[in-house]
Amino acid sequence: MPKANFKVDTSLTSILGENYRSTEAALKELIDNAWDADSEIVNITMPEPFDRAEIIVEDDGMGMTEKEIRNEYLFIARSRASRKGEFTSFKNRKIKGRKGIGKFAGLLVAGEMTLISRARGKQTTLKIIKDEILKWKNDLEKLDLSISIEDCGMNEKG
Repeated sequence: MPKANFKVDTSLTSILGENYRSTEAALKELIDNAWDADSEIVNITMPEPFDRAEIIVEDDGMGMTEKEIRNEYLFIARSRASRKGEFTSFKNRKIKGRKGIGKFAGLLVAGEMTLISRARGKQTTLKIIKDEILKWKNDLEKLDLSISIEDCGMNEKG
């Protein structure tokens, strides 16, 4: 199975001290990511109280290809605005994400996070495990992440 790796910007150390202070703040960050992807619909599935089931945040945004996941999503602490501008590509929305660390919001409430993204006929699945990140925190770029790619419908996205 192919591997993927984080890419780390030099400003990471000044950003990592900032934490999501609650589950609600983490979920807001994931919803903001959907906004930035020009989503019209965001569905959130929450488990029953005290149930250890998955929390699922699903949107119909633009989605990302394997290349975009590797070169953009996994590039930590890199300003999206400096690369793509202050507004989204299609709906011209003001971008909410700024610091490139929102991807870690899900790990506040879970030990494992799976990103499934569909774009342009491909589904890319990336698994991030919190304990592995903590083990490699001083050399994050060397952490191998599980990534897989398969075909999906050309109109599937998000």
